[in-house]
Amino acid sequence: MKNNAKLILISLVVLIMTAACSSNKKEPVVVEPPRNPIMLAQDASSNGMKAFADKFYTEAITNFSEAIALYNEVAVTAAPTDSIPQNIEKMNLNIATSHLRMAEESLEDQIFNEAVAHYDTALVIYKSLAPLTKPKTELDAEILVLYRNLAVANQKAGNFETAINNIDQVLAVEPGNEDMLNYKFSILNNDIKDETRAFRVLQDYAEASNDPTAYRMLADKLNEKGDKVKAGEYYERALSIKQDANTYSAVANFYRSNNQWAKSNEVLIKLVETNPDQATLLTAYRLMGDNYNKLNNKAKMAEYFEKALNIESDDKIALLLASYYNGLKNHNKVITYSTMVLRSNSGNNDALMLRGLAYYNLKRNAEAKADLTRIQNDPKYGKQVQSILKAIK
Repeated sequence: MKNNAKLILISLVVLIMTAACSSNKKEPVVVEPPRNPIMLAQDASSNGMKAFADKFYTEAITNFSEAIALYNEVAVTAAPTDSIPQNIEKMNLNIATSHLRMAEESLEDQIFNEAVAHYDTALVIYKSLAPLTKPKTELDAEILVLYRNLAVANQKAGNFETAINNIDQVLAVEPGNEDMLNYKFSILNNDIKDETRAFRVLQDYAEASNDPTAYRMLADKLNEKGDKVKAGEYYERALSIKQDANTYSAVANFYRSNNQWAKSNEVLIKLVETNPDQATLLTAYRLMGDNYNKLNNKAKMAEYFEKALNIESDDKIALLLASYYNGLKNHNKVITYSTMVLRSNSGNNDALMLRGLAYYNLKRNAEAKADLTRIQNDPKYGKQVQSILKAIK
């Protein structure tokens, strides 16, 4: 009994000692890894790209800005291989692009002043870049696009003088930009309602640059205004500087628009002498044929329309020539040009009549009958056709 009591006592001591040992055991210490701003910046950048892809542009800008702050935090101590300046520039470009997307959305929603604000922010960013990751030529090109977009947004917002300043930024780099000169003219003339200033813009540029395109633009605007005399002077001045297809065409069209058919043809003849491409030559021949037609010089009309048809078929011109040669009783040419029409439009009754009649006059009765039978019930030609068909029988 005493031995059992002794054993129990020893067991209790062991348990107490074990419990004491357990209570004195130290918990393992969790050591936080050192803060890594570069990895945090990369995470922020990744979050920004995801938000951008989801079109949450404000959230994207917040993330990209956070990445910039983190990159700046280690900029002094980072190794060159960490490419901190390059990464900062990429984040700035991402922020600028986000503002551009928001500007586009604002334009679609017709919130024009908001669009202007976003474009302005993007412009400030682009102009602040070194550049490092994007060639300067690309940045400069994108800045010009931004100025064009700003001009549009400012015009729509009613900020006309600011829009003019935006356009001037483009013209400072591209003084001969025809679209921008026309746009500036339009804002001054139509929005600001300052016609004198609008025409002065074109005139000053034309005289300073001696650019034939500028003189043509000025002449176009004067022609639209109705000042035909001044317009003619500037068209001729453009032609005196540059004798190319574009200038000849512009001057010839001016004379056509004022019913000066002979003057137009004088210019078109010079155009043809420059050996232009086939498309330009085709247009010139068609215009010359039409001019001679209006001058009632049918022989010359036919000559130039035939030149045009040798380049490209045209049903309207071919039918006109078939009719003209029908009057001259040149039946073979009637057949040639009527057939040209019928190749593309086999049901053209005018061409069938002309060709059938030509065959009849050449005593090619079977061919005449084949054409004329098809139009014997035509309200316009029916009676005449039926009479010819009886004669053939």
